[in-house]
Amino acid sequence: MKQIFQLVSIQLKEFYREPGILFWAFVFPIAMAGVLGIAFKNRGSEEVKIAILENSYQIEELQKILDSSSIEKSNSHETKKSNDENTATNPGSLPSLKFLILSKEDAIRDLKRGKLNVIVERTQDGKIHFSFDSDNPNGQRDYLLILAKIRSGKTDFESQVDRLDSKGTRYIDYLVPGMLAMGVMNSCLWGVGWNLIEMRMKKLLRRMSATPMNKLYFLLSFFFTRLIVTAVESAILLSFTLLTFENSFEGSIGAALLVYLAGNFAFACIGMFIGSRAAGSQVGNGLVNAVTFPMMVLSGIFFSYQNFPEVVLPFIRNLPLTLMADSLRAVFIEGAGLVFVIPTVISLLVYGIVFLFIGSRIFRWS
Repeated sequence: MKQIFQLVSIQLKEFYREPGILFWAFVFPIAMAGVLGIAFKNRGSEEVKIAILENSYQIEELQKILDSSSIEKSNSHETKKSNDENTATNPGSLPSLKFLILSKEDAIRDLKRGKLNVIVERTQDGKIHFSFDSDNPNGQRDYLLILAKIRSGKTDFESQVDRLDSKGTRYIDYLVPGMLAMGVMNSCLWGVGWNLIEMRMKKLLRRMSATPMNKLYFLLSFFFTRLIVTAVESAILLSFTLLTFENSFEGSIGAALLVYLAGNFAFACIGMFIGSRAAGSQVGNGLVNAVTFPMMVLSGIFFSYQNFPEVVLPFIRNLPLTLMADSLRAVFIEGAGLVFVIPTVISLLVYGIVFLFIGSRIFRWS
């Protein structure tokens, strides 16, 4: 029994003598909980956006039924915002609703981008039609929220739920491009960053540095390796979703490939930066998770990042994973072309060049 206590004591001493391990084990989880807690502290007062088609029958009466005092008139060129005193309120702790009067084309576009989840229309027979993808949990939530708001006003109405199942408007259409981007991120960060850390732990980097090998070529070789691996992974995912869910591809193949290459380059360079100095498995795990986990939560892979507070949206939109996922969605379901994705490609290349430069400068071979 004494030997067990001694062995446990030795391992605990090894643990707390490594500052990196202590940080990722204790400080990082608390920091993440604090940041997310502050970000969602006032979620009860959020606004949920609902689209009302501008050709709806007796639209003013429809607004009264929906009990909204916050209406935005919008088109593809201009948006007029209502005053703060016109913000709709909900009973209890329910989020407030903001109804946007949109054309059908604009409503579908915003739905594809995840800016809203439910489209409302009233036909001449007085029936209110709610259109949303029932496979999208956010769509179901917003629909139930509207019903709760209407029923709180004790208003009689006839309604019908129209399931959105056309290509491009389904949750699976929103999900797949994000999954492609997330797959590239995980493959590059773990495949490059972790491999470099493992090679350093095994003293392989020291041996390779003693050879006449070009060090920059060595680092770039990881990018080309990851590019081949991610291409196979993405092809398998796309083939599966195409056969199973009949996902559509509306845009330019060249634009998608350009975004894909730029994303691979950016994440491979970030992975190289992560693996530039770390020499322990626990620290390496913490570093990779510290980069991947926040972006998976914030970048709108599984749900729209439009649900986050307005103050953090500019930061979220410029994360590498967000840039790649948004551009792939635009190409896949909105038909975007090369001109649309050029700013994203430039941003991803800048990310890659910056991290490649810094990582190569601080890279440790031993």
